[in-house]
Amino acid sequence: MPGSSRAVAALLCFLVTACSSASGVRIQADRNPAADFSRYTRYAWATTPLGGGEWPARNDRTAFDWKVRSLVDEQLARRGYGRGAPAEADVLVDYHVSTQDRQVADTFTDYARYRSAGGDAGLGEAYVKGYQEGTLIVEVLDARTRKLVWYGSATAVVNPKLREERLPEALRRMFERFPAR
Repeated sequence: MPGSSRAVAALLCFLVTACSSASGVRIQADRNPAADFSRYTRYAWATTPLGGGEWPARNDRTAFDWKVRSLVDEQLARRGYGRGAPAEADVLVDYHVSTQDRQVADTFTDYARYRSAGGDAGLGEAYVKGYQEGTLIVEVLDARTRKLVWYGSATAVVNPKLREERLPEALRRMFERFPAR
């Protein structure tokens, strides 16, 4: 009996730790060591906004595009970069999103990991249907050479209910070590 109560306590400790994780978003970011960031002062978006910039957003995809662009603009401004026209820019910024279907293995640990990462389906549903994991990638290219000078990514379980909470924090963490002016 004492061994089983220790196992239960260990499981509860794991669940509390897992469920209190910092949003379940995995962040990666890196810069090209050959890039001379002291040359960069202005940026522009490499692509035009979805919906042509008209308000209000006509669909969720356009609203998401606006949100990502405004949060990236905010992060770059905090680091001293000015936004300009593509012809005037030192770097070009773009992003893309990908999703991947994932499965929950037949273990409680795998299910607990899924839940701590923001999944909200019950055990049976998650095991049978699986879930989607999404990745947001932001790329910064040298405008003259078109070579990648920095990238950041945020990966998480897709949960539309958590998007408004997760997106600003994910981009803030992604840009933490972006070279400031």
